[in-house]
This record gives sequence, structure tokens and C-alpha cells, in this order.
Amino acid sequence: MVRKLKAWLKKNWLTPEANDFSAMIESFGSVNVDGIIDELKAEGMELKTETVLDVITRYNRKCIDLVLSGHNVSTGLVYMKAMVRGVFYDKTWNPERNHLHVAISQGVDLRNAVAETSVEIMGEHPDPIALFTITDLSTGKTDGSLTLGFNAELKGAYIKITGKDESCGLYLRNVDTSEDVKLEPQYIAINDPSRILFIVPANLSAGTYELRIVTQFTGGGSSLKHPRAVTLGYHVTVG
Repeated sequence: MVRKLKAWLKKNWLTPEANDFSAMIESFGSVNVDGIIDELKAEGMELKTETVLDVITRYNRKCIDLVLSGHNVSTGLVYMKAMVRGVFYDKTWNPERNHLHVAISQGVDLRNAVAETSVEIMGEHPDPIALFTITDLSTGKTDGSLTLGFNAELKGAYIKITGKDESCGLYLRNVDTSEDVKLEPQYIAINDPSRILFIVPANLSAGTYELRIVTQFTGGGSSLKHPRAVTLGYHVTVG
């Protein structure tokens, strides 16, 4: 199968270089298990949706059981390994310092598919709004992992959240449940055009989220007539 991704160039506002651009993959939204099954049926799969969903559910559960029993699990798509994080000062488990984490990396099949995928540059994106990076300020990590109850820093361009429309704000959408959580204003400490500092709510359910910002900010004295949204190019993992 020939795979091709489309990408737009966006000015890198994090450096003073005039010709410094970063590439952002053109997103076509998120797909859940039901959507994947629909795609398979469109390709000619004759199995019932209920049957496929049952197999996927059992498969996922077994992978979870194995990785959380001490096995390193390789599915071809991903490689999973359980790890313990935190320092042990008194040689005992302290839930305030220690927690279990499952490290997930590309499996052989996914790595080979990535190597065979081409990227088509569509040119410079006409919309200046963009989200570049997110950093967990409690760990310094920029891989999308966020810590409940701690600060996170977003960097981008034209991302200041302004506007009278009720939809304006910072959202975290749970990829698995599709629940959309809008952060209350008190969770946002810094709200600048290129930087937003916010607290990850401590009561947010652990999981994988799609982060997006909705704003009417233009960079000038006026506001956009209609809000526009921008989504971070990769999912964040809250835990």
C-alpha cells in the first residue's frame, strides 16, 4: 500500500530566523475503534461488527494483562514495557513519589510502514495560528506526557485565548470516550500569543487526550468574527 501524508509549512515563531519553518501534518480528525471497523468493512471484511469488536476487546485486555504481569509485549504495531517511576528513599512504595508507567514505542510493522511513507509539502499554511510544542514543567518532558495537578506549557503562534464567543477556550478531548473537557479560566496562568501556561486539572481522568484551542485572537486590535480552532499535532497522555 502506498502511503502519503500531506504537510503544511508554518513559520517557526520560536526562533528569529526569517526562513525557519516547521512542518505540520494535515489532520483529518481522530478515529476510534468503531471507525476502524467501518474502514475494514468498506474494504470487504465480512465479519460482523460485534464479532470484531469482541476480538479487539479481548486482544486489548490480554495485552494489558501480560504487560502488567511483567511481560514485554510486542504486537508488531507497538512495543510495551512496564516501568516504575520515582525515587525510593526509604525502600518502600510511596504513591506520592512512585507510580507505574507503561512505556510504548513503535513496533516493527509500524516502523517499517513509517519508513515507506512519503510526505508531500503543500506549501506555507495560510492560517498563522499553530500549536508547536507542549512541555510538562514538572518533568521537563516534551513527548506529550502530562502530570495531573501540575503545570504544562504550550508554545505556538496566535494562540492567545480571547473572544466573547462561549466556545473560546482550551479543550482536552478524551480519545477513548470522546468526552470534551474545557478548562476553567482559573487553570490558565499565562495567556500570551505564543505561550500558554496552564494547570492540568488534578481531577481529570488519566488517559490519552486531543488538545485544542478555540480563539478569536487576531494579533491586532479587533477580534475574529467567528472563532477558529487549532489542534496539537499529537496526542497528550495524562497521568
